[in-house]
Amino acid sequence: ALLSVLFLSACSNSTKEQEKYYDSDFMSSLEKGLENRWAYTNNKSNADEVLSKKGYTTATQKELEQIKKYQNLKFKNSKLQEAALAYINELKEGLSVAKTYGSKSFDENWSKHYDARTSKLIAINAIKKIKVSSKYQDILDELLASGKEVNQNNKNKEKLTNFVKTIAFTKDEAESSEDYFYYTATVENTTGLKISNLGLSIKLIDDQGVTIDTQTIYIDSWDKNEKRKLEFSTSETFSSMQVSLDDYYKLEE
Repeated sequence: ALLSVLFLSACSNSTKEQEKYYDSDFMSSLEKGLENRWAYTNNKSNADEVLSKKGYTTATQKELEQIKKYQNLKFKNSKLQEAALAYINELKEGLSVAKTYGSKSFDENWSKHYDARTSKLIAINAIKKIKVSSKYQDILDELLASGKEVNQNNKNKEKLTNFVKTIAFTKDEAESSEDYFYYTATVENTTGLKISNLGLSIKLIDDQGVTIDTQTIYIDSWDKNEKRKLEFSTSETFSSMQVSLDDYYKLEE
């Protein structure tokens, strides 16, 4: 019995000793993958190839082949593991976008992928600093700066989206007639942002939940804390309206 207890204890200790976390290994592989990518894209002999379907695919694969194994390995820091998996999945998305090279949607979709990729690098770097050799430091700094800008833009867009949802129009009885109706709203820009251009989409919905009309309002150069009078007119009779963000350009803090 004593021997059995000692044997089980030894097995337990051995299991604990063998348990491995891959946080540091992932970071080393990530850094190597980034450098491999940049070594390929910065090589002058690849200049004609880099901006092609093969080039976008190869550059992405240079990273992915170094880190894809970590999607099934254990991390001590769960947040790093989550960020690592998100980055791996984004690189896979990059491969999918690369396949569409030459299509009308490619440039827009690759730009979205680039923004998402840099944003996810920022998430990793916030948990554990990414370290690369001095020859590539400027490229890393540029990527992280881009990711920071993407994150800020996303926060600003969310702030603007939530603000737009609070806009409430009321019927102007004096201007309205039996057949045509005017709606107005006096709105203060409380976003803390200066908005160069803003487009609002206003869906007019009947009592059956059907959208029977959509109005669009455009606003230029809306300063912080500035009040604007917004208005639209319609011949439709509706039960409710839904105001949402249609488009915007250039938000400044």
